[in-house]
Amino acid sequence: MPPKKTTTDSRSVTLLFKKHKTTILLSLQPHEKLQSVKQKVLHALKERDVREINGGIVPDDAAEIEFGIPIDRSDLEKGWTRLKTNTSNEETGKNSGRALADTVLDADLGNGNWVAFRFRKDMKAEESKEDEEDGTAMSLDLDDPGWDVVVPSFEEEEEGPEET
Repeated sequence: MPPKKTTTDSRSVTLLFKKHKTTILLSLQPHEKLQSVKQKVLHALKERDVREINGGIVPDDAAEIEFGIPIDRSDLEKGWTRLKTNTSNEETGKNSGRALADTVLDADLGNGNWVAFRFRKDMKAEESKEDEEDGTAMSLDLDDPGWDVVVPSFEEEEEGPEET
């Protein structure tokens, strides 16, 4: 009897998608569209009945998900920067840093890479709501609210005094 064929592809890329303490492990094809990857992340959250992560409500539309890549892949504590995609309708300018990506391969995401994700909020609606509530305009730069990623640590946590 011949061995059973598997459906995995040796060219697939395994990525870890991270928001706060939630991690989603996906095996993807290098030429898979990032919009499709967003749909898979959303599907994984919905399948596990995750409705919110650290106060962020899981959207119904995959277009509301943004990806971030580490500033330094060898030191995740240095922070994250937004992965600009062709489907995000973002301006391309001098500050973009890297070309717009359309696929996993275009984004230079390799096997085992970490990718932060967050949920896009309608900042204009939030600003109007806050203006109505307290009568003041927001003076903070809300273009990039940051990335809520808790990087796991292997250091032992200090425990309280031992009882004898």
